Amino acid sequence: MGPATLINNVETFHHVPTVVGFGERFEAQGRPGHKGLKFISVSGHVERPGVYCVPMGTTVAELIEQAGGMQDGRELAAFAPGGASSNFLPAGDRGVELDFATLQEAGSMLGSGAMVAVAEGTDVLALATNVLEFFSNESCGKCVPCRVGSRKAVSIMHTALAGPAANGGGGWQETVTELEEALRLTSICGLGQVALGPVLSVLRNFPAGEPVSAP
Repeated sequence: MGPATLINNVETFHHVPTVVGFGERFEAQGRPGHKGLKFISVSGHVERPGVYCVPMGTTVAELIEQAGGMQDGRELAAFAPGGASSNFLPAGDRGVELDFATLQEAGSMLGSGAMVAVAEGTDVLALATNVLEFFSNESCGKCVPCRVGSRKAVSIMHTALAGPAANGGGGWQETVTELEEALRLTSICGLGQVALGPVLSVLRNFPAGEPVSAP
C-alpha cells in the first residue's frame, strides 16, 4: 500500500488540528445529539450568500437566518441541503437539522454541504431540470445508462416544461420515474445514480410541477 494521498479539501485541513489536539472540545461544539462543526455554503435566494461555519445540528431555518434571510422579504418555498445532487425538500421541512443521518431520514442528504434556498414563485421543476441537464453534460459517457438515459431524461423534461400541448397531456412522469430507477441501479458511478434524484424529489414534494408558493 502506497503513502497517504493528500486530501485537497479546505474544510478537512481546517478541522484536523482541532480534532487531533482537542477532539472532545471539537465534538462539544455541535448541538445536543450532534458532534462538531460544519462548513456549509449557502446560495440561492438569500440576502448574504456565502460559506458559514455552524454547529452540526443547526436547522435549515437558522442557517438561512444567518445568511440574512430570504431576499426581498420573499418566503422560502424549497431547499436543496447538500448541493446539486441532493433532493429538494419543501419549506415545511425548514426545521430539519443539518446532519448526515437526519437529512437522509428526511429524504435528502447533507452531501457536500452546499445548501440552495429557493424562494416562492420559482419554478422548482425547471430548476431541477437545469440540475439534470448539468449532470447530463458532465457525464463521461462510459456507461450507457448514464450517457443515453440522462440525455433522454433531459429531452423528456424540456418537452414536459413546454406544457400539455407539447407533451401530449401527461404520462411523462412515469417514464421519468422508470428512467431514474434504471440510472440509479445500473450507472457505474454516483453521477448517473443521482442525476434524476432532484427531478423526482420535485415531482414527489410539488406534484403540480408548477411554480411553487410558500405554505
